[in-house]
Amino acid sequence: MNEPAVARALFEKASAVLRAAGMETIRGPYNPSINDDCGVLLNGFDKPTMIGLPWNPDYYLRLLTDLGFNKARTLYVMDLPMHRLDPPERFVRIIERLKKRANLTMRPFDLPKLEQELEIVRRVYNATLERNWGFVPIGMEDLLDSAEDIRAIADPRLLLIGESNGESAGVAIVLPNFNEILHAVRNTPHWLRLAHIFLLMKTRKIRTCRQTVLGVVPEFRDRGLHAWLVHEQFREAKQLHTHATLGWLEDTNAEIIEICRVVGGETDREWGIFEKRLA
Repeated sequence: MNEPAVARALFEKASAVLRAAGMETIRGPYNPSINDDCGVLLNGFDKPTMIGLPWNPDYYLRLLTDLGFNKARTLYVMDLPMHRLDPPERFVRIIERLKKRANLTMRPFDLPKLEQELEIVRRVYNATLERNWGFVPIGMEDLLDSAEDIRAIADPRLLLIGESNGESAGVAIVLPNFNEILHAVRNTPHWLRLAHIFLLMKTRKIRTCRQTVLGVVPEFRDRGLHAWLVHEQFREAKQLHTHATLGWLEDTNAEIIEICRVVGGETDREWGIFEKRLA
């Protein structure tokens, strides 16, 4: 609703509740944390929606700034057209050399043992991001909530675990953009919509995908595992999809940004996390 008075009343009430709880800053939007959907879309409003990435009208930014909110962080994604996925030969040679040096191996998720695989994701994810701005540890219960969705839509070839001498060292998760299916059934009568979704899941090829997780534990970050995970994952994704979205990414994550650019990615949409001191 593009109504400044309504927005002001909403945030004044929320701010009062937070002050009463002893909070000093209001920050967001998070749904419910930075590990989930978060941020206000800042550009690219006319582009198709992507799984796990929020959409909002363009006036949200004006409403927030008029209320005194400042942007605390910029999160953005990169777009990778699969036909451009052609990393330089030197990049591939470096990956091969680092693989041998660190005895790196890679395997897909074992979906019948998904709960065990998600425990690996939890450990790697938390170890990877614990020093990041706004970090909130992800719990096993949060991952288990998504287990059935992963089983329903994911391709195990795009769910990878990197190991060194049998020790889990990194994970990479790419999910098909299920929003394409939801968009296709938007005009289907409600009573027929679920059946239409199941039909399209079996008969329609999803063109786009999103890399939702890319993490390597700190002690393996200088051993080439980041680069190998990206290279291997999108080599497989090229057989299944035409475009990939990479991110969230923070502009401070120079290593991952450079790897994404080397394999053909370019900066796409941006989201902002906003905050305001509670006087």
